[in-house]
Amino acid sequence: MIIEGGCLCGRVRYRLDEKPHHVCDCHCIDCRRASGAPFVTWGIVATEKQKVLTGEVRTVKHADRVRSFAACCGTSLFFQDNDSAPSIDVAIATLDDPEPHAPDRSIWVEDHISWVALDPDRKALQMNKEE
Repeated sequence: MIIEGGCLCGRVRYRLDEKPHHVCDCHCIDCRRASGAPFVTWGIVATEKQKVLTGEVRTVKHADRVRSFAACCGTSLFFQDNDSAPSIDVAIATLDDPEPHAPDRSIWVEDHISWVALDPDRKALQMNKEE
């Protein structure tokens, strides 16, 4: 299975060699600020199953995690727990065809903006909750 995507201006293109799983809407403050949107939909693939085909990706380390953006236009593309993480999160909206990759959960819902309606049929997880 080959799935492709890219940035706003088209200079960065990437390929996934597996279908993203654990697709979720993330409402955390960091995702909101990095994207300029009320939430970001991410899907996970194995790091070795993701390859940048063209263009330059810029990485920014923040809060002990790594975010990757298209150097040309700033599109938010990827997220990793660290430089050597075995998996990478892909911004689903940057896929050429995001339709088949609907989220099944929302995370960091305690940070969601009040005027964003959470889907009542979707599992909602609070991530800051003390166990």
